[in-house]
Formats: sequence, structure tokens, C-alpha cells
Amino acid sequence: MVELSETDLDRTGLTNFGAILQQLPSTGSAINTKFNVPGNSGFPPDGSGIGAGAVQVSLRNLGAKRTLVLVDGKRWVAGASASGVPNSVDLNTLPANIIQRVEVLQDGASAIYGSDAIGGVVNIITNSNFDGFKFSAQTGNYLSEKDGDASEYSALWGGGNDTTHFVFSASYTEEKSIQTADRKQSAFPTAFATSCEAGGCSSFTPQGRFILGPVFDNANLALNKGVLNDGAGNIPVFDPNNPDNDDFHNFTDVDRFNFNGPGYNFLQTPNERVNLYTQITQNISDTLRFSGKAAYTNRQSTTMGAPEPLCFGNGCSNPLMEDIVIDGDQRYNPFGRDLSVADGTLEFFGRRPLEAGPRIFEQDINTYFVSAGFEGEFTVNERNYYWDLTASYGDNRGTQQKTGAFNGARLAVALGDPSVCEATPNCVPFNLFGGQGPDGTGSITQEMLDFVTYVQHDSSEQSLIDYTGNITGEILALPAGPLAFASGFEYRKHDGSYTADPIAENGETAGIPAGSTDGSFDVTEFYGEVSVPLLAGVSGADYLELSLAARSSDYSTIGTESTYKVGLLYRPYADLSVRGSVSTGIRAPGIGELFGGQAREDFEFTDPCSDASATVGSDNGGRDTPQPQNIIDNCAALDVPEDMVQPNPQLGAVSSGNQSLKAETSDNYTLGFVYSPSWVDKYNWIEALTLSLDYYALEVDDAIEVRDAGDIITACIDTLDPLYCSSVERSDSGVINLVRRTVQNIGGIEASGTDIAVNYSAPETDLGHFGLRVNASHLDDYTELTLTPDGSNAENDLTGTITAQTFQRAFPEWRMTTNLDWNYEQWSAGLTLRYVDDMDQPSGEVLDSEIYTDLQVQYRQALRDSEMTLTFGANNVFDNEPSVCEACGSVNMSPVVHDLPGVVGYLRVSFTL
Repeated sequence: MVELSETDLDRTGLTNFGAILQQLPSTGSAINTKFNVPGNSGFPPDGSGIGAGAVQVSLRNLGAKRTLVLVDGKRWVAGASASGVPNSVDLNTLPANIIQRVEVLQDGASAIYGSDAIGGVVNIITNSNFDGFKFSAQTGNYLSEKDGDASEYSALWGGGNDTTHFVFSASYTEEKSIQTADRKQSAFPTAFATSCEAGGCSSFTPQGRFILGPVFDNANLALNKGVLNDGAGNIPVFDPNNPDNDDFHNFTDVDRFNFNGPGYNFLQTPNERVNLYTQITQNISDTLRFSGKAAYTNRQSTTMGAPEPLCFGNGCSNPLMEDIVIDGDQRYNPFGRDLSVADGTLEFFGRRPLEAGPRIFEQDINTYFVSAGFEGEFTVNERNYYWDLTASYGDNRGTQQKTGAFNGARLAVALGDPSVCEATPNCVPFNLFGGQGPDGTGSITQEMLDFVTYVQHDSSEQSLIDYTGNITGEILALPAGPLAFASGFEYRKHDGSYTADPIAENGETAGIPAGSTDGSFDVTEFYGEVSVPLLAGVSGADYLELSLAARSSDYSTIGTESTYKVGLLYRPYADLSVRGSVSTGIRAPGIGELFGGQAREDFEFTDPCSDASATVGSDNGGRDTPQPQNIIDNCAALDVPEDMVQPNPQLGAVSSGNQSLKAETSDNYTLGFVYSPSWVDKYNWIEALTLSLDYYALEVDDAIEVRDAGDIITACIDTLDPLYCSSVERSDSGVINLVRRTVQNIGGIEASGTDIAVNYSAPETDLGHFGLRVNASHLDDYTELTLTPDGSNAENDLTGTITAQTFQRAFPEWRMTTNLDWNYEQWSAGLTLRYVDDMDQPSGEVLDSEIYTDLQVQYRQALRDSEMTLTFGANNVFDNEPSVCEACGSVNMSPVVHDLPGVVGYLRVSFTL
């Protein structure tokens, strides 16, 4: 177990508690405020939603949904993403100033705590006995760039008398944004580029990209800059016999659009929070106590994307936009005839409407939590027993407002038959073919936008009702010590819903369609634990203890599941402890996984059938080297034309929930030792030393996943198996329009690793007191398994790699944190080194290892009946810029294991009365 004290939390200088936990070496990739995932990327396939503005924690790389978060040993309500129903706690809902310590149990604990504890447990212990008043204010930013301002103001008040004690906390935190354009590494989709010629930019451009159908020999055009299209006397000239003449030219990389430009994307998202927390305890008698707590959090956060890419024709993953017909008589149509896939005149049109401004996604999240309970003790046969009964209710409500959204149904009217548009109230013909015009201000007027754009409103809510009861005590006395037990019950009910905007749910949006979610489940659990001391104070065994735990869980959705844990603690002599455990675990499917509506996720993938014979060539978007003959033959069997070229590198996949899911199960094994040598007393240069090493291995079966969309496409082409090919929808021209998937129990995970910890404390000297702590984790193996049609498992070894996914994951073999502390009278200082190992990228390139250096200095001064503390700090002191990450999307750096470029300085002042 790793324990973080209040001092450890303060040492980081971070204003986000979740970001602190994500620095632990045993954690893996999880959502944080560096994830600016706007709606054009779609939704995770498990129905959890984008999670914009949330911060989560993942132990053992298993994902946040396999890490259980507790507050004072009790469950906390899961987050609300306003785009789905997550199965994980948003750590923004917990104020940092109420936290006394954090206990991180880094092995499976389902037998003790129930579902979700496969990776481990984070138990947040609040400072319920605080007495006095403490005020703290902190401000900081990226010093060289003068951006990313973060400020936090908090107050903690506690007091009472012999029978009653209360604690009240209030805090306000504001973390401002950093744009991708504000750092050279992320200013373009290709790192450190200065133009789109370096690649990576979007084919959805302000001048438009128009790939015509076979009637026009699939001409691939862009409108010349400066061309006027006023729908009257000035219409761009198109010559079907000479397409790239007069007002059009052949589309090239120079025409592409930099969606990382100023005002379009965040590198760090803005986040503003208000946290209120109160707790009261009342001693009713010497053996009975009442305890109640209430918490409220409001989070305002924002994500942003470049203006909505308007996609028409094949490859848009939107049925409405694929079937659209642009009328030949439409005022701004320069091609002189109807344009549609069905007519063979339209293959793919893309337009970036700068006139509409960026897409802004604003989240407003409100979290409520209340609990009340009694605890007490009684004596039977001179043995003391302790009990508690608690009832709690949590509710998380989130809304998201998106501006800059386009209504596809109205676009169809505004681009269609002029008589229909004229008969439709407020319809204004839409100028798709006008580009930015001669003056560069754009050809799409506000009147046009008023008809075809809308403000999208989405919301989500989930609640938790939890009743628990526990009793602990001693059963009997054994020669080696008392036989102790703990047992109890828990009843939980989870409700969750996601309500998509009607336009998006009805498929009328030009953006990402979405399906609503609504569902609930409940579970009744009983557990028991015993600690059996076997030997004590005998030769070869200073102490030997066996621990046993079992839990039975009856779910309304998946039936009854049982878990157990067997642990052994052996201390051959006082200095050395050896510990080990064998346990099983479960994770019940969440509401999004069970009841999720259709969720679309976009991904970048090159269709193996795209120009499979290399007849078109790379200059025209195809290949220079043909695919193997079996691929060419199979593509032909799928009726893919030989000269088909994928028009858009981004494809779409749709998934939905599955009420037939069963629980994930796991087997966990741990073995380790703790060595605290007594011989250090002989030396004057060492006061205390503790060494620990722990090995873990785990296997997860029936993991809830969806098949990777790219793997489905590849498997279809490789095997022509209907199991895969029925999921891949292609147009008549052979372009992939959509990949369909279902959430299933088709996966597995095998993981193992080692945790190493060193704690050294030096004796007091004339120069002060020094301490050294090292906390490291080594990942030996992390392999994901996917069930294939023949019943075998396809293995994906992710050890030492970083993935190219929308919600990125990183698996460095080594992560390490080293703390050097110094205290002298009123002064103290801390130096922290954070190390992340190198990783292999999908391209074969290596993402270099990184070391970040943090420094903090504190000065304490007594002021009458109070104490003032001044804290100065800087993170990433040496301005270590992260290595260029090709797998990390358009930002070119990892949001899960690396710092953003720049030195972060901060100043904090606090008063304690």
C-alpha cells in the first residue's frame, strides 16, 4: 500500500487532486484536463461519454473503470460527462483541503470492497477531526509563456466541544486554458511545422474539397482563393473537360487546413470549480456516535474544436450527409447539374465553415453527496465489538452546450430544390461553393448560418443509493494473538441516463449522431473477513498470520458473483516481513456498457483496399506499391473497384450497449517483502531505513470491450469471414461508410510488474534534517487478448508502448518518483524527480524517456496565535520539453505521462489559526 500525506499533496504544487494521483508510478493512463476531445472525435464505445473536463485515476494500467475510489471507506458517486454514463469517479468532486491522507491499495480487493477493485483501491481519508481555521491562496502559471494560469483559494474550519465536532471546507479553483497554437510543438498537426505541407492537416478546408463522382472522372478539386460566388452574376466556372482550369485547381496538401491554428484547439482545457464540504459528528453516549457529511461541487469546463467539418457523400459515417442531393438549380452550384452519390456526380465534398466560428463545448457539472450513519461499540464476554450503519446518496448532473453545430437536415433543404427552400420558413440557400471570397471574410452569411446552425444541448445524470453495515471484533484468543473478524452487508442502486440533443439523436445533425442511454441496476452484497494469527515469538517465526476474505454479490443484471482473498503475513524476525496474497475479483458492467445508445467514434485508418493495385499512385492519394495479391483478390471479391481511393483518413465506427453482458473476472497474485533493519541504530548517518519490493500478477477474463474497428476491417479483407465483413458497410464506390460494433465480453488482460520503495531518514544535523524517498514501478508485462471466431485469443503486447488512440494509453516499463526533503527551523525544501521510461510508437519510432525536476521551498512564521506559511515552487524547473510523439494525435505530445512544455511557477500563502 502507498500512503500520501497532506504534505505529499502540497509538495506537488498542483491545484488538481486527480493530477496528483496520476503522477503515482503505479497509475496508468486516465482522462485529465489535457484531453481536449471535442465532438468530432465521437464517443468511447463503452457508453461512458467523452468525460470532458473530468479527471480520473487508473491503477495498474487497467483503466479508471477498474479502479475503485472510496471516501472514508465508502463509495463515492461516479461522474457525469454530459455525453454518456461513466463508470468512474471524477476526482474534481473532492476538495483537496479536506484530505488528510490517501491510501492506495495496489492489488485486487474485490473480496473486501466489491466490484471495480480489480486494479486496486484509492481510499481518501478526510480530516474529520480538524480543529481551528486554515486559509490558503495559491497562484501560478507557465512562467516563460505567461499562460495556463492556475489559482486556488480554500478555507477549512473545524471545532466543537466534548460531544459535538464539525468541519467545514470551501474552495474555489480556476485553471485557465492553453491553446495548441501557443506551443511550437503543437501549432501544427506535424510537430514544429510551419505549414500544412509537412502533412497531417485536414482535407476539410475553407475553400472546400470537391471529389466529384465517376460522371466527372472523380475530379479532385479545390476552389481557387479569391474567387467570388455571389449566386447571381458571379458563379465559379467549371469545365468538365478541363476541371482544374479557371476557378478550380487540383487539390493538394497545400490546400489543407491547420485545425491547430489560433483559436481552434486547447492543449490544456479551462476548468473552474467550487467545492463545499461539511461533516459533523455527535457523541450520543459513550458507546454511540452519529456522523453525517454533505458535499457539493460545481465544475465549469470547456473543450474546443475547429469549425465543424461539413462532410457530404461517401465516408462521412452519417447516413443523412451521405445521401444528400445538391440541386442543379441551387443558387451557388457551379457544376450545372444535381450532385449526389446516387447520380454518380458526387463522391466526397468537404468544407470548413470558418464563418461559423469554432465548436465550443461548455460543461456545467453539479455533484451532490450526503450521508448519515451511526457507529458504536458493545461488549460480550469481555470482548469489544464495533459496528456502523451508514446510508448515503450521491447525484451527479451534467449539461453540455455546443455552439457551432450544423443541422444536416436543414443543410439538405438549403442545398436542395430552390422551390422547397423558398417554401420553408427562414430558409436561405447555403453557399457551399464560395470559399472565403475575394476579401477573405467568407461567403457564408449570418443569415445562412441562422438557418443551418443550432445550439446543441446534451445532458447526463447518475445517482448512487448506498446502505452499508459492518461489525468487527475478536472471536477468541489464540496462542499467537486474537482471532479477529469483520463482516457486513451493502446494498447499492445505480441509476444513470444520458439524453442526447433531439437533432443529434434523430440523425439530423451534420456532426456526430448520438443515442440516448437510460438504465439502472442494484446489488446486494455480504462479506466476511478473518485474521488468524498462527505463530508468534517462536524460533524462525516472530509472527505468522493468515487472512481470509469472501464476498457474495447478487446483481439485478448479471446474477450472483462470489470473490475471495487469501493472504499470508510472515515475519521471520522483527526487521523483515514477507507478504503474499491470492484473490479473485469482479467488475460488473456499467450502465453505459449495458444500456448505452448508439455511440459513434471516429478513427484514423487506411483501408487496405484503397488503391490496392497501386494504379492511382501516392500523388493522387493512392499507393506506390501494390498490396499482396491475396489482398487485391479479396478486395475484388468485396466489389471494391480497383481504382478506389479512400477520400478521408478518418473513418467512423458505431457501437451500442449490450444487456447480455456478464461480469469481468480476475485472478490476482502478489508477493513482496518489507525490510526495516534495526542495525541502522549503530550508525550516526542514518536514523531510519525501510525497503520494500512487491511483485504482482493479474489476469482479467471476459473483459468488456468492442473489437477494434481497424482490426475488423483488416480481418474482413484477410479472411472474407462474414462475422467481420457484415460489420463493415461500404458504398457502391467501395468506400467504407461505417463499421458497426457491439460491446461484448470478448477480451482479456494479462499484466505483471514490480513496485519498489525506499524510505531513508537522516538524523538531525547542524544543517537540518534530510530525507529521501524513492517510489518506482516496473511493468513486466501488459498483454491484451481478444477472442477470435475460432475460439483462440489474438494477443496484443502493449508493454513499453504508447497507443495511437483517441483516448490515448501509455505503458512505460519504468515510472519512478524520487523525493529529497530538507527541514531546518522555519525553513523546508523539497526536490522531486519524476522519471518516465521510453516507449515504442506504432510507427516503430521510440518516444524518448523523460525526467522532470520539481522544486519547492517553504517558510513558516508564527504570528501571535497563528502560523503563516509561504510556499514558492517550480515544476519542470529545467524546462524539459516532451519528446515528439507521433502516436499522440495532432498535439504531438502525450497528455497522460508527459508535462506540457514550459516551467510552471507558483506561490502559495496559508494561515492556520
